[in-house]
Amino acid sequence: MELDGKTVLLTGATGGLGQAIGAALADRGASLVLTARKEGALNELASALPGEHRVVPADLAEEDAAERLGAEAGKVDALVANAGLPGTGRIESFTPEDTKRALRVNLEAPMMLARELVPVVVDPSVTAPAMNNAMRIAV
Repeated sequence: MELDGKTVLLTGATGGLGQAIGAALADRGASLVLTARKEGALNELASALPGEHRVVPADLAEEDAAERLGAEAGKVDALVANAGLPGTGRIESFTPEDTKRALRVNLEAPMMLARELVPVVVDPSVTAPAMNNAMRIAV
C-alpha cells in the first residue's frame, strides 16, 4: 500500500509496538493521527517522527470513546487498531469492571472505529456500499 500522502489513525501509539508502527508509517510518508491516553507522550512521539502528525488523546476503555475518536479523527485512509489491554490471569481474578475495560479496548473499540470510519471512505456512487481500496483496517 502506498502511504505517501495518506492519513493513518494509530491507536495505542505510545506503547513500544505503537511507536515502532508509527515510525514505520511515518518513514513511508504517512501523516498520522496518533492516539493513546497520555497527551504528553503523544506530543513527544509526534515531534520525534518525520512529517506532520495530529495528536488526539483518548482512553478507549471509556464508554463511547471510540465513537468520539472516530468523529474527531476525520478522514483517514487506514486504521491501525493497536491499543490493547492485557487479559491474562485466572478468570475469577477479573472484576466485572476489568472485563468491561478489556472488552472495550480489545474488541469494541476496533469494531466501533471501523464502523465510524467506513462512511468516510465509502463511494456513494456505488449502489452496494463498497470500501474504497485506499482504506485498510488492521485489527
